[in-house]
Amino acid sequence: MLERLDKGAWTPSAAAHLLNRAGFGGSPEAIASLHARGLDGAVEALLSEASDDDLFPPPAMVPRDFEALKKANSTASPEEKKKIQAAVRREDGEQASLLRRWWLERMRWSPLGAREKATLFWHGHWATSIEKVKEPFAMWQQNETLRAYAFGPFEQMAREISRDPAMMRYLDLTQSKKGRPNENFARELMELFTLGEGHYSEDDIQQAARAFTGYRVNPKTQQFLFARRQFDDGTKSFFGFEGPFSGDDIIGFLVANPQCAKFLANKLWIFYAGSPPSPGLLTELAERYRALHLDTGEFLREIFQSRESYSPTVVRRQIKGPIQWLVQLCRQMEIALPPDSDQILRQLGQIPFAPPNVKGWDGGRAWISSATLLQRYNTAGNILARGKPAWQALGTDATPSLVWRLFQTTLPEDLNQKFVDYLGEHGSGPAALRDLVHLMLSTPDYQIT
Repeated sequence: MLERLDKGAWTPSAAAHLLNRAGFGGSPEAIASLHARGLDGAVEALLSEASDDDLFPPPAMVPRDFEALKKANSTASPEEKKKIQAAVRREDGEQASLLRRWWLERMRWSPLGAREKATLFWHGHWATSIEKVKEPFAMWQQNETLRAYAFGPFEQMAREISRDPAMMRYLDLTQSKKGRPNENFARELMELFTLGEGHYSEDDIQQAARAFTGYRVNPKTQQFLFARRQFDDGTKSFFGFEGPFSGDDIIGFLVANPQCAKFLANKLWIFYAGSPPSPGLLTELAERYRALHLDTGEFLREIFQSRESYSPTVVRRQIKGPIQWLVQLCRQMEIALPPDSDQILRQLGQIPFAPPNVKGWDGGRAWISSATLLQRYNTAGNILARGKPAWQALGTDATPSLVWRLFQTTLPEDLNQKFVDYLGEHGSGPAALRDLVHLMLSTPDYQIT
């Protein structure tokens, strides 16, 4: 069993750590409010955050009518076709930017941000890129599905994703039919989404692919459509079972496999804790997740309440991904996202709705290189130059307040003294405080959480 965090260990620093990992951090006031709830109350607040859909209405986009587009192209001249294609690309680019901004704003302004953080995890897990899907509306649909099931049973989410138009296009499921099953989705379902490499055979892939035949997307509404005549209803052999299995049946078999709980528990722990669990801890995590029927919300509740989540090997040992870095900085500084957030994340290596491949982002040390580290430092300076954050009202004793706001820990004495000396040399005016914050943000210590 995971050991529960001792009552005396629930400190403001522990509350800050929980907010950083379960969400995207927050201001000192947000940390104090979370700490005042106690451990159970804090975790409950994070996992049962009220819906904020009313605060973030859907971006202004509609499903493309592919039938109408196909008809227009069929009667167009070569020159007209070029104009139609250029208009489609332009519209897609504008809507993709709108979509990314909408989600980033939601990460920034959601009260606690835990559901958005979980949605980001699942986006990296069910990695789907707009670069291939080429339909912003479908990517928005998928994002909403991930959000809706982020804290729910994994099996239900997996079934919904198998019917998700963006995923279906990304892994060519719409091309799969009786007699000619496409194996891409079936393969990745086992290798990347449920079991991990080496826990299935090529025959398992082929049999599963047959079960997912007939999955289609309505070209007018961009909703799932089951083409029964294209479905292979013959007998399949899968993991020792035989029958006329459907895609839902295959997902049920995979979720019931103990390896699925182990595979997912490992990924969830790495995402929230920052490094792989020990073999013993992984065994415990997998057992708990399986006992909870792969209910992710209940599983995270136990993780966030556990002593292991607050151990010295976990706290301030995770390198911030670009999205975490940008959103956390703005939440801590109590400032708006910069207008060029899209370009910033592109330069730092994490573009929402465009993971590099079906494996998602590697994370960890892959986030940092000499180029991206310098880019972080420069970007932080540019953001501070534009904003008017709360710390501008601080005086000569600003260093302790700023250290708590940004790091929530005791820094090495030499680094802390460097900050104190800076104000001693440059005074405590707005410009000096801004430069001090930039100095703090331009340290290796700020790149971890």
